[in-house]
Amino acid sequence: MILKLEPFERLTASRTDDNQGGRHAAWSVSGTFDGCAVIGQTAHAHAKDTTAQHANMELAEPTYTIFTKRGTLLPFHAVVRRVKDGRVFRITGDGADAMTPKSSRLDLRMFAAEQWRLAGEIIPPEPEEGEADDQS
Repeated sequence: MILKLEPFERLTASRTDDNQGGRHAAWSVSGTFDGCAVIGQTAHAHAKDTTAQHANMELAEPTYTIFTKRGTLLPFHAVVRRVKDGRVFRITGDGADAMTPKSSRLDLRMFAAEQWRLAGEIIPPEPEEGEADDQS
């Protein structure tokens, strides 16, 4: 299995009262990292058997594994967005122990995740200095 890491954004919600007894969430980008989201895969399932993958495809909400470099630690319930297509995932597992050993030349950490929908609005990241503000 060859993984091509691509840009992801870490999203953080700020919640405010909506003056009607509820809360409103606004999401903003709080960081970036390189990762790869793979549907219905675990290291065991991919290496040994495709039965779990086929069963996972039948689920209404498939599960994902997000691979990152060892140095990237995403906490339980962190929300991340893949930049290329805007797909949002929520981390559902602890990646603290799911990584290759430091002695390995393979630099990977694995996180269980689910596809997720954001509630509220998305606040776009601030343009970096020198970026043109394209309003056309």
